[in-house]
Amino acid sequence: MQIEMKIASLDEMYLVHAVMHEAFEEYRGVLTPPSGALRESVEDIVKKFSSGGGAVLAEIEDVAVGSAQFTLHEDYIRVGRVSVLPFHRGQGIGQQMMKYIEEYARQQGVNEARLGVRQSLPGNISFYQKLQYEIVAKKAHPSGIGFSYEMRKVL
Repeated sequence: MQIEMKIASLDEMYLVHAVMHEAFEEYRGVLTPPSGALRESVEDIVKKFSSGGGAVLAEIEDVAVGSAQFTLHEDYIRVGRVSVLPFHRGQGIGQQMMKYIEEYARQQGVNEARLGVRQSLPGNISFYQKLQYEIVAKKAHPSGIGFSYEMRKVL
């Protein structure tokens, strides 16, 4: 089974959205406050795309099974909404998407990747730590409920 990675086109933002929504569904009713991913629309993703954002799609046999969004800044890339469909988890797709985004960032002349992870999701924190991301800050959630970690990796 070959996993193909690519930068999503504007016309594929609906796929980015669909994968993200299905992947984040497991957090519905579990996270407090709720994940913003479940409220995000295709139009919201397109807006990010038009202001320096982009997305990666992971496909198996031309079927989208993973997506991740990013925003390119002058000196770093911000990664978010890393999503793998439940049936396809545990196959290294998330790791491959992260490596693909990191390589894309390097090609753009950026040598740092950043992301945020909720403190209440230790499995996600561990996932990024295995990819050599380090916790550099602890921040209160904007709602005032809970905390997240800012993580970064020098590329």
